[in-house]
Amino acid sequence: MPLPMLLDSMQFLDELNLSQSATYLAFLAILVASLVLTYKMVTSIKKHRNNISLVSFLVFAIFCGSLDHWLNATPQEAMKIKMQFAESFVPIKDAASLKTGIAQVLQDDQRSNVLIVMVEGLGAFSSPEHQKTVWGPLLDEEIGAMYAIKQGTTQYFGSTTSGEARELCNLRADYRDFRHKKFADCLPKWALETGYKTAAFHAFTNEFFERKDWFPKIGFEELFFLENRAGLNPSELLSLCGITFRGLCDADVSRSVEAYLTGEEAQPKFAYWLTLNSHKPVMPGEVPERLGCEDGGVFGDQELCRMSEQWLNISHLVKEIALNENLRETEILLVGDHHPPLFNRKARKLFEPGQVAWLHLKRPNSRQPEQFAAVGLRSGDETKN
Repeated sequence: MPLPMLLDSMQFLDELNLSQSATYLAFLAILVASLVLTYKMVTSIKKHRNNISLVSFLVFAIFCGSLDHWLNATPQEAMKIKMQFAESFVPIKDAASLKTGIAQVLQDDQRSNVLIVMVEGLGAFSSPEHQKTVWGPLLDEEIGAMYAIKQGTTQYFGSTTSGEARELCNLRADYRDFRHKKFADCLPKWALETGYKTAAFHAFTNEFFERKDWFPKIGFEELFFLENRAGLNPSELLSLCGITFRGLCDADVSRSVEAYLTGEEAQPKFAYWLTLNSHKPVMPGEVPERLGCEDGGVFGDQELCRMSEQWLNISHLVKEIALNENLRETEILLVGDHHPPLFNRKARKLFEPGQVAWLHLKRPNSRQPEQFAAVGLRSGDETKN
């Protein structure tokens, strides 16, 4: 996150279960210990400040800083610094929804459904085999017999709401940029205006990052979040998933998405599903253990392997939706929001810097691939405070 966004997002800390995460508790303990040791060190050296050489201290500090940068800096860090100064709420030309022509679908006479799935934390693996590991179910013969499959990468910036602005609005923006807008001319708004029903699905609270406020501004009529059990039967007993981001399970939300898309209404539907359970720290055992993560699996890193099991499970869930015999013609786009925030340097290097992966499914008899111009977006008038 850019620093201003990071500070602004502190207001949402009470939505998180930080005390349930051993990782966050360890960081807190280290921070407290560091502050105590720093206080003791400063108190001690005050007695000997006349004997301290500032030149030696500065040389040592520069050496440590340079060594840290050489060992740990990645192209993502350079991009992050650049993004701090980039203009916000401006159109972009690089997004999976642009490359796959989702806007054109909304203007076609075929009136196909549209499902956009934003997969939490999914970057773009450098290795095609690693990428195939998580996309696997969507690349098999069953899907290939019904859909034309296309995949690629696109540049990301910022955190999850920036990913949403990128794919839903083709804007460089985040949740803060919508606060004083009456509307933004985004894909769901286009869909709504052309006769589609529109809905957004997420397993977490709609209070987080103010989605209950700005999602209607970009065209979502219905919001299915934790507050209304993602549209599932109120009497049904549902499990919760996640550690810090404790919410519904993606597997349950997928049932709601599937029911929405296969409903009997004559109107075509535009559905957006933001997944949750691959948000770190990941809870082991929530999804089928398909990748042998006890020893890190093919990735050589347990944390990344656990996240990949969640991504793989999303592919299985989307496959079930895609093959539902009651599903009318539907274009499906899966795309990552941002690079996975991994601690392990070796695991981070398994991903393409600054890129997220996407996969697109469309019926072969639908429109043919073509080059689509960037969507021109119209921002709403600012409201008066």
